[in-house]
Amino acid sequence: MLHPFMGIKDWDRIGMSVEESAKTLQRIAYVDRQLMRIEAAHMAARPEYEIKGGLARLSSQDAEHHDQFRNRIKQLRMSTVAFDKCPDASLNELMQTVLNSATTLCLFTALFDVVKPAQIAAIHAYKGKAQPLVDEPTLHILKHQLIDREEQMDWGREALQYLLQSASETEKEQAQHWRMYVEQLLAAAGGITGWEERVPVDPSTRIVTEPFAMPQISTRDSRFSTHVVKMQGFAIPDNEEGRFMTMMLSRYFEMSPAEGVAYVHFTTEGKPWHFYRDTARHMWDEVRHSWFGEAALRAKGYDVYQFPNWTGWYDMTAQLFEGTEAYSHLTIAIEKAAMKYPPGKREEWEFCRDIAKDPLMTTFQDFDWADEVVHAGFGQRWMIEDVHGGDARAAQEEAERTVKKRAVYMEAHGDLNKNKPAGSLGGY
Repeated sequence: MLHPFMGIKDWDRIGMSVEESAKTLQRIAYVDRQLMRIEAAHMAARPEYEIKGGLARLSSQDAEHHDQFRNRIKQLRMSTVAFDKCPDASLNELMQTVLNSATTLCLFTALFDVVKPAQIAAIHAYKGKAQPLVDEPTLHILKHQLIDREEQMDWGREALQYLLQSASETEKEQAQHWRMYVEQLLAAAGGITGWEERVPVDPSTRIVTEPFAMPQISTRDSRFSTHVVKMQGFAIPDNEEGRFMTMMLSRYFEMSPAEGVAYVHFTTEGKPWHFYRDTARHMWDEVRHSWFGEAALRAKGYDVYQFPNWTGWYDMTAQLFEGTEAYSHLTIAIEKAAMKYPPGKREEWEFCRDIAKDPLMTTFQDFDWADEVVHAGFGQRWMIEDVHGGDARAAQEEAERTVKKRAVYMEAHGDLNKNKPAGSLGGY
């Protein structure tokens, strides 16, 4: 005889009410939303290159976790209006403090020694208290989220060990004081779930933090030299070989657009939730595209640090564009325009397949094209429909203004025509 209930155990547990379940999930989800924002902000602020890209991936994953909870919560009779409110001022203080982490080591100590382990513990506590039949939809979500969350912890611990190896004793001591303070704030909130005893923070141990601010110029670690003007001074021939090299470099340099999306994500206020989910994904996609280029270059045997890294996209986003201009420039002026054929993304893919005959870059360009279709959709949703009320002409006019502003900005930072490689003015 088969086990009843498909083998689900503890089927006679009383469990939690709908209200208690919803309120507990709201707290876990609130932390995810704040983590999404913190990781996007520090993606732009932290100079360590691999950590920069990793934070973008974490931000997108945590946005998806929050979105899953947001969808589930509606089934538990909590409105999204109620769900979107901060459930606990103490949780808010905790997450704002983590945002204000002064160094990469302090940030990773807070994330991977305190907050993310506490979230995983909260999920296990929820699973241990929930009625497994009535709340199976939530438990199914949590089961699969834990795969992501444990993988995050594996990477985070590895990164933390890397940071500790190069840290001074003073920096290590600072990070440990930071960890203890963040732990106190977590205890003051009653843990992630709020089920634990609340222990007020000892006033004598409070750490006064400087409010986080996005940098005005792009950050890179000491392995990199940087250029504001894309590929200025690069000696790339004006032929098919040169175009292929330009294409690999163009993908590699998309870390700067990723930082620009992080800036838009963090500094834009008052948008619907899905704007932040979309821009977290958009940021991560641009990092992936940068990794496409890096992987292609590494596969060809290049030292990726020999090429001055392009930082101009982030710099003009932080210094030049105002209001909606930065996202208009990216999604309408660049990505929507890349849907045209020829040249556009389809033609780039065909070039790699038919002319360069490079299987790896062909795959990369194929998926880059697919992602850009999604990003053009973001432009349709958040620029044409949301900002311009569906007026595509007004959105295009704004995009064209940003192109002119960019040209002036780049001209001020160098000679755009100096050693210009073939195709360098296309795309990003």
